[in-house]
Amino acid sequence: MIYPLFVVPRVITASVQRNRESVVKYPYSSHRISEMVAAPKCLREHESFAIKRHGSEGGAFDVRLDLLDGPFIDLRYIGKTYDFNDVTGSEASLLLDAYRVRGVGFNKVGKRRFYKDRIPPGWHQNVIDPNLSTVDENSNRHIPLPDFAPVDFDDFVRKTSALWNIDLSLEERLL
Repeated sequence: MIYPLFVVPRVITASVQRNRESVVKYPYSSHRISEMVAAPKCLREHESFAIKRHGSEGGAFDVRLDLLDGPFIDLRYIGKTYDFNDVTGSEASLLLDAYRVRGVGFNKVGKRRFYKDRIPPGWHQNVIDPNLSTVDENSNRHIPLPDFAPVDFDDFVRKTSALWNIDLSLEERLL
């Protein structure tokens, strides 16, 4: 049977709906993600924290973490900067099973969408829930961090690790 372009048969619509419902769920609930972010973490055994320089002005780091008291999980702490002299170009993320669940970034000017503030100006923390659809407004919330004011990239790394309860065992300056 031939259908006009503007008519969609119900059978096709129902099968598309079934496919959307069969999407694999993220293995951790929203509550469990919050618990893991708040739990004390340390560097994985045989892992050391080092900033790899990219060019003359920028750098990045990527380390694997373990929970001090809890099950083995795939947890990574990554960060980068475009310029060591300008800390506002720095970003850090916490990845759980290859999904970003937390992030810290800076926006000079806030962003709005549909008359709502989506990204506040200044430093903010992304609270991401992989269990929610990307169109859900709570899937990536931007929480302002008014007391977060790093002075350089070294301070940024220390403050983000303290925010997420990560012990990097750093005594001296990184840079």
